Order: sequence, then structure tokens, then C-alpha cells
Amino acid sequence: MDFVGNKKTVSFLQKSLERGALNHAYIFAGPQGVGKTTLAKMFAQAAIAGRQLDLDVAFQDKEALLDLILIEPETVEKKGVIKTRDISIEAVRDAQQKLSLFPYHGKYKVLIVRDAHRLNNSAQNALLKLLEEPNQTSMLILVTSELDKILPTVQSRCEKISFSLVTQIELSLAFSGEKNFATDIPILAMGRPAIAKLMLENEEQLELRRQQWQQLEKLRKGSLNEKMLLAEEFSKDVRKALDTFNAWIWLLRTDALSNSDDGVRNKTYATIEKIQQSMTLLKSTNANSRLLLEVLFMDI
Repeated sequence: MDFVGNKKTVSFLQKSLERGALNHAYIFAGPQGVGKTTLAKMFAQAAIAGRQLDLDVAFQDKEALLDLILIEPETVEKKGVIKTRDISIEAVRDAQQKLSLFPYHGKYKVLIVRDAHRLNNSAQNALLKLLEEPNQTSMLILVTSELDKILPTVQSRCEKISFSLVTQIELSLAFSGEKNFATDIPILAMGRPAIAKLMLENEEQLELRRQQWQQLEKLRKGSLNEKMLLAEEFSKDVRKALDTFNAWIWLLRTDALSNSDDGVRNKTYATIEKIQQSMTLLKSTNANSRLLLEVLFMDI
């Protein structure tokens, strides 16, 4: 299957490779699940091998992969609670050491930092020397869904590549011929090909997405005790809770746009704002997730 969506971005990267006009550092920024990391790996392999961009997401250039370095946040479980750690300065320094070596087979060694917004300030500052004094055989790609958390000094030294959500039509055209395709997948995917693919490959994930859409309505009508129990359940896996909140925001925005009642629409947007504020706080590793969720659920 070929890469889905963001055709202008793909075209820009293709032309950059054709002209040989490559930057030493990029930021791939946009919503989660739209293929930023996937395209970063495809672009990196093409740059390393000195060839055009292959849009087959299943294609792997084994020799090029030897010159590709990936670092990403570590997910840990402690006392039944799953959280994601920031990327440490040690991980960055280790990657920088590898990047400083001459390429094994290709024209470049490429470092991809997935979820680069999870680099702490020390780790981001450690990247500055690499950005300020790049060598001719290295390339850096920062991948993020939260561009505002990347330091301005880092942003200013990178070329920004923007990604957007994919239309339901694009998702339908891309996946309708696949086994296990269901007509509600393009809607449930919320403009994110990665989620659509996940639902196609895993029926439990498809059912989970359907349940997410049902949970919000149950929460609105539930008793205080039911809300507290749901808050406790959500607090055990913050990453999963954030994913559910993204689904709720998508649903609420759809409802707001289709509702002609100004009062109902304003109330819906207020709920969206509360969810977004809670998401911001939950992303802090020091946040009391259960308390935050209890407060949010009482307001919905």
C-alpha cells in the first residue's frame, strides 16, 4: 500500500530528493497518526541511498536502514499505571555519537527523533551543537505532534514540514479494498491513516474505537459514582485516556458543526476546551491523573 494523504508534503520531499536540495535538519509536525514517522523513515532511506522516494509503506531498504538511527520515548508501567518518559539527554548523546560516524553504505546517516516534544530542555539543548555545526553526512528529523514544545532555538535551525489530517474520502479510497474493511472505519479513524490501519488489522481495536464514541454519551448521563469509577479506570493508562479524548474531541466538533442551536454549540465548544485543558495537564509526568480526570468528568 502506498502512503496515504498529505500529497503536497510528499511532492515537496520528492522534489527535494530529485534536486538534491536536502537540508541538514527537518521538523515533521502535525497531528498524531497521519504518517509523520512513516514518511520520515521513507524519506531518510531515500536520502541515504541517493534515490527517489518509494511510497510503498512496506518497502525496506536493508542497507539504508544500517545508517538510520531512531530514538523515541520509553513507555513504563509502575504500580499498574502506564506513563511515557521524556527522552533523556543521555539518549541524545548516544545517538549523536552514532551520527558522527561515517555512513556504512549510504550518503548520509540519519537520526529520527520520534515524539520530539518529549525531549526535555537539556536534551533539546544538546541537539543545538549538532544543528549549529552539522557535518556533510548527517541529517536530523524531529517528528512531533506538539510543535510548541520544541524550543525556538531548535525550530529556527530546522526546515518545517507540515502534515494535516486526511479526508474521509482519501481513507475510503485507500482502505476500501482491504480485508475486514467496515464502512465506519474512515469516520472512526478521525483523519488518521495509522488508526484506520490499526482497526483493519485488529478487530478489537475497531470495537475499542466504537466504544470510545459510546463512552462520552454514557459519561454525560452517568451518576457521580459512575463518573468516579471511570476516572479511576482512565487514570491507570494515561496514554490510552489521551487517545480516547482525541476521539471525543473529534466527535464533539462534528456535533457542534452540525448543530444550529447556538446555545448547544457554545456548550459543546466549552466541553472541548475543558478536555483539551485536561489533556495538557495529563501530559505532565507530575500530574495527579486521577484527580484531574475526576474534576473533568464531573464537568462533562
